[in-house]
Amino acid sequence: MPIEIYNGQVLDPDQLEALRIEIEKFDTIEEVDPELRGIIERNWPHLVGKLPPDDV
Repeated sequence: MPIEIYNGQVLDPDQLEALRIEIEKFDTIEEVDPELRGIIERNWPHLVGKLPPDDV
């Protein structure tokens, strides 16, 4: 897993794992910032379907 930085903080593997577990609990996610969207897309492409459409 690559090194990920969120809000200027390096996320360690345990933090990334905790984030994945939390995301998996949601059926859908109504709002997500671009930085977090990128982390999800890079690490867990199977979870992208839970995200709202990308406004780009």
